[in-house]
Amino acid sequence: MSTTTTIDPKTGVLPLLEGSTWPGADAALDAVHSLPVPTVKTEDWKYTRVGRLFHAPYAAPKGDAAVTLPERLPFPATRVVFVNGHFRSDLSDDLRAQEGVVVDSLARQVGNGLLKAHYGTLAPIGDRLFTAMNTAAPTDGTALVVFKGVKLAQPLHILHLTTAAGQLVQPRDLFLVQEGAEAEVVIERGSLAPDAGTSLVNSVRECFVAQGARLTVHQVQHEAAGPACIAFEGVRVEAGGWFSIDTTTLDSSLVRNDLRVSLAGPEAHAELNGVYVIDGTTHCDNHTYIGHDVPDCTSDELYKGIVAGKATGVFNGKVQVERDAQRTRAYQSNANILQGDDARVFTKPELEIYADDVKCSHGCTIGRLDEKALFYLRSRGVSEAEARRMLAHAFTTDVLERIANEAWRDHLAALIDAKLDAL
Repeated sequence: MSTTTTIDPKTGVLPLLEGSTWPGADAALDAVHSLPVPTVKTEDWKYTRVGRLFHAPYAAPKGDAAVTLPERLPFPATRVVFVNGHFRSDLSDDLRAQEGVVVDSLARQVGNGLLKAHYGTLAPIGDRLFTAMNTAAPTDGTALVVFKGVKLAQPLHILHLTTAAGQLVQPRDLFLVQEGAEAEVVIERGSLAPDAGTSLVNSVRECFVAQGARLTVHQVQHEAAGPACIAFEGVRVEAGGWFSIDTTTLDSSLVRNDLRVSLAGPEAHAELNGVYVIDGTTHCDNHTYIGHDVPDCTSDELYKGIVAGKATGVFNGKVQVERDAQRTRAYQSNANILQGDDARVFTKPELEIYADDVKCSHGCTIGRLDEKALFYLRSRGVSEAEARRMLAHAFTTDVLERIANEAWRDHLAALIDAKLDAL
């Protein structure tokens, strides 16, 4: 029996998507009506159950909540604050401080000809219900344009805070890094409500990296008792461009990170790094796709996970090398450590190659902490808890060492160590 006409599970979200004036909203709403909710029979979702997200109605998010902001990052950064998906200029820094850079609410800028021309082109709806939902009625998000030859003076820190239960929050970002420009962005999600787990954050981000440009994205998800988070990110890298992202997941009820990168010009490069340290009943699903569409491109992907308690980790990474993409160099690895008999990991690295002059590799491992190393540390007087923490820290080190920003690397290591101490 087909589920394409079964829209009852979506009745709680459909009223919130109506009447939007964003580009493509009407067509997206039509798609929401017709697309099925993914189930375990949907190949890309077979380990991640999302049907429960539609069991209760949601309320429209409110951005005027009073909040106490967390401490600033331990290095200079321009902070942009969103509360329940709404841009808060009163909590954000001066966003007009640098010439040649536009940082603003996307809702205010989406009508701009440059942004409008790119909006929606890297986030096609197809059979993606969640992308269709976001396109039908985004809440707001960040518009970032770094003009030709300009380097962002300091990292941009985009802080998303969720403050209430039962909300549907749909952030939408659009990053344009023009020819020869450079930008570094930190995206952080946090929860300020103990019952925010009944909310849904459904985000979409589109990133365009022009010829010879560089874009670095650092993303950390640590929303204890926080909302379910479904995230899609589409990236296009032109000739000689360079894109890097590191995604760290430490807390949440359910996280799905869906990242699609297109290497569209010769000598384009993508580096994807990820760490997930999860426990309790947290479910973290990382789906990645790197398309080598033209010759002479490179990609390097490394994800590592430590899964404890009754948590579940999912990794599905695909690298596709098209017929004309000769001299491709692509490397992919996923490694996991299980702590506890109830922890689970599902991993599926994939290579699909149609060219013949390539160097590609992929692999995955699932295991436990090295018992010999654990015994060695215990024999030197280290407690079992400390020995396990030391080994777990060492396990994630090679991912962190790939991050060029030393200050961010140290900050991230401290967050991971604090999480390891809590396992």
